[in-house]
Amino acid sequence: MIKRLLTIISLLTWSFTLYAVQSDVSNIKQESETRWQKIVALKNSSQTKLLAEEADVQMEWFSSHNEWDNYYRTWQLKANALSAQGKLQTSLQETQRMLNDAQKRNNKLGRAMAYKQIGVIYLNMKQTEPAVEALKHYAELMKDEDDFNSISNIYYRIAKAYDYNKQYQQELQETNEWLHFLHTKVGKVKKPQVRECYNSCYLTRAAAFIGLNKLHDAKMALDTANHHAHLTNTSLSLHHYYKMQARYHLAAGDAAKAFLYTDSVKFITTEKDNHTDEIRAQALMLLGRGNDAAQIYQRMYHEKDSVFSHEARQHLDELNTLFQVDELKEEQQRSKFRYTMLASITIVVALLILMLFGWYTVIRLKRINGKLRIANEKAEVSSKMKSEFIRNISHEIRTPLNIVSGFTQVLTSPEIDLTKNEKKDIYERVSENTDRITKLIDRMLMISNIHSDVKIERNDQTDIQTIVAQAISHSGIEQYTRPTNIEAHVTFKILIDDAINALTVQTHKLHASRILAQMMENAVKFTHEGTITLQAEVVDGIVRFIVQDTGIGIPADQTERIFEEFIQMDDFADGTGIGLTIARSVAQQMGGNLWIDTNYKQGARFIFELLRY
Repeated sequence: MIKRLLTIISLLTWSFTLYAVQSDVSNIKQESETRWQKIVALKNSSQTKLLAEEADVQMEWFSSHNEWDNYYRTWQLKANALSAQGKLQTSLQETQRMLNDAQKRNNKLGRAMAYKQIGVIYLNMKQTEPAVEALKHYAELMKDEDDFNSISNIYYRIAKAYDYNKQYQQELQETNEWLHFLHTKVGKVKKPQVRECYNSCYLTRAAAFIGLNKLHDAKMALDTANHHAHLTNTSLSLHHYYKMQARYHLAAGDAAKAFLYTDSVKFITTEKDNHTDEIRAQALMLLGRGNDAAQIYQRMYHEKDSVFSHEARQHLDELNTLFQVDELKEEQQRSKFRYTMLASITIVVALLILMLFGWYTVIRLKRINGKLRIANEKAEVSSKMKSEFIRNISHEIRTPLNIVSGFTQVLTSPEIDLTKNEKKDIYERVSENTDRITKLIDRMLMISNIHSDVKIERNDQTDIQTIVAQAISHSGIEQYTRPTNIEAHVTFKILIDDAINALTVQTHKLHASRILAQMMENAVKFTHEGTITLQAEVVDGIVRFIVQDTGIGIPADQTERIFEEFIQMDDFADGTGIGLTIARSVAQQMGGNLWIDTNYKQGARFIFELLRY
């Protein structure tokens, strides 16, 4: 009797405990969803600052209760909010931390959210190909999930990538597939999140039609988007709708309405939006308000390099490296599985037939794996160098071209009345950026010859003073240093006496002056205050040009590495990383050399040796 009573009590205790646990789990899930909806509400109302602050609070709660799905979704929205505020570097750091965290936990959703944010960052930098690649990785990870909103967002991002690249036909095709997906997946359900998807789809279709100059079709798409946007009535949906209306009216030639719609966008959100500013500037040009347009272009000019700042490039490279490493890990896992199966079958057959054959197969597989690993490492290094070069060249050319294009529109507009000082400033900006493109193209043409063993003919008889004068002019060093630029913090000194200046040299005058110019450009780039000094001396029939500065200097163990292709010791500095490579190669082909004096500790000292006869 007592035994039965104890059994009944145990069963009752177990039942109450199970009920309490289930109730507790249910309460956690309910609270988790409530907290997530709070984040979503801040996102839909474009309150990015509040979202970034609130995200930290909610992420701490999600992690402490093991609610990892909402944890990573919130983290991705936080990174996106920081990007929308113009804090690109901070957003990149958050994305990198998020990807590392998701990889450590082996969390599929976390990795997917990180890839999604990488795609968004690439889109903001108008790097369409890697953006589409990252978004497709996201789609691959999420393909088995029943989340129409996430898949719809991928359609939007890929279509936006095509829009950035002005591939309007591909953009339209993407929206056709997107619309088919929505009709098949959710039909005409009138839930707010479904309307958001339809609104985004029709706005993207309108963008494609505008690009294809099919304004009637664009108007119909906008009308449908208007229906969904105003029924949803969130700040985010209205923000995108008003911006597309401004773009449509600009294409239709109604600058006044375009300008008014940009006002509506700015009324909804105070966050930076360069696309809206660009539409606003173009509308002002058509309205004859060239001075106001010039101010917007001027501001965009100053902000351009900050958007593509060197710190952002550094973090983006880190993300890109992680991106490649993650791909490599997946491929290694698949390869490991295939080779494991093959090895298992081979071992079974070998044990049945002959043990020796099994050992031979194992040794052969090890050799193959070794060769594959070496080949993969070489391919990864080559791909990284190519990507780095293309990314740097793209940035170095795009920035000055955008500036020249913008100021050219201002100068050629008959409605603009500029003062002499304003015209002079614009002419100087255009000239500066044109010279920047010319120098870059010269270097790109010379890079193909840096590995050549062909000697450069030294047929010019010139004096040292001429080489120095041409180098100073080509480098533009006087624009950035005292005494010609009173606002500069760096002083440029030439310590060459008249006797040295008058000495004649048999050389290739153009190449010699450009090598010396490269040395001075390098000194200007890495010296923010102090002195840059140019000296010359003749020792045993060899002319030595010495450029020394009080800049950041170069570690002794890196003095040779900086002459390698595409290498920059400071990732925050401008340039493609090929200037010193070309300079040393050309110097050696002329019978001379270019090297660094490691005994100099106050900055950097470069020495260019040139044969006198």
